Amino acid sequence: MKYFLVPIALVVMLHAARVLAAEPATSPAPSPVASAAPDRAGFLYTYLEHTSQYRDTVFSIDAYKPFGSPSHAVRPFVDLFANDDTRTGGGVVPQTLNDNYAGLALGLQFTNSAGLRAFVQGGATTKIGSIAATPSGGDLRGGLEYYREWGGAAERKAAYGNFFGDGIYYSRYHDLQFYEQVEIGSTPPLQSHPVTLFARGVLALDTHPYFYGNYAEMTLGVRLTPFGLRGPAIELGGVAGTYLRGNLLPIGISKTYVDFRPTISYGVNI
Repeated sequence: MKYFLVPIALVVMLHAARVLAAEPATSPAPSPVASAAPDRAGFLYTYLEHTSQYRDTVFSIDAYKPFGSPSHAVRPFVDLFANDDTRTGGGVVPQTLNDNYAGLALGLQFTNSAGLRAFVQGGATTKIGSIAATPSGGDLRGGLEYYREWGGAAERKAAYGNFFGDGIYYSRYHDLQFYEQVEIGSTPPLQSHPVTLFARGVLALDTHPYFYGNYAEMTLGVRLTPFGLRGPAIELGGVAGTYLRGNLLPIGISKTYVDFRPTISYGVNI
């Protein structure tokens, strides 16, 4: 139980620190010098997810922070990332999920106002615990990411939608992976409202079928945000999916499946 409380506490503390940092100063006298807007071009995303299909709980965190002038489209950045799970045997859970490791990398990225990010990075990883799907060592990554959203609280609308897609090469797996996600939902346009109903479609593809990373899924669920829409989220989702390639699956795993995935997650610009 303590194992699960650590990442949950981390998410709550990150949100609390962000709220405190956003509070205005208590001094009644205004500052004579206007302060520059903070550089929030980086992003941190962390989640703790249980999958009943594999009877496994996965914890992941990824945080990248660019440095240099915020006005430049091309900037260097530092990336910190880690994955861990409660089943380290491998072979059943897709390898990119149950590979227990932490890493640090430096990279170069290009971003634009349309939501496109192109990047390349290099660094090193170390395995967490005694078992990892891939040994510790160098880690090179590069690819494209794209994010777009519409509706929702930003536009004072109940309905919202978003799209996220990427194509990334991972030297750790000698694999090119694609992930495309579309989500639509409904929530009242109030930052404090705690409940969102959503539907999500996912298509994942890669160049090596033995990772079990080629699948399509549809999720129907509810998201609870007790700290507001910008705080940590608790998600309860029912998933129906199918593997898309004809490779042999582990014993007990069928091509089509249903899954229940409770998740706590937190994403924030940094």
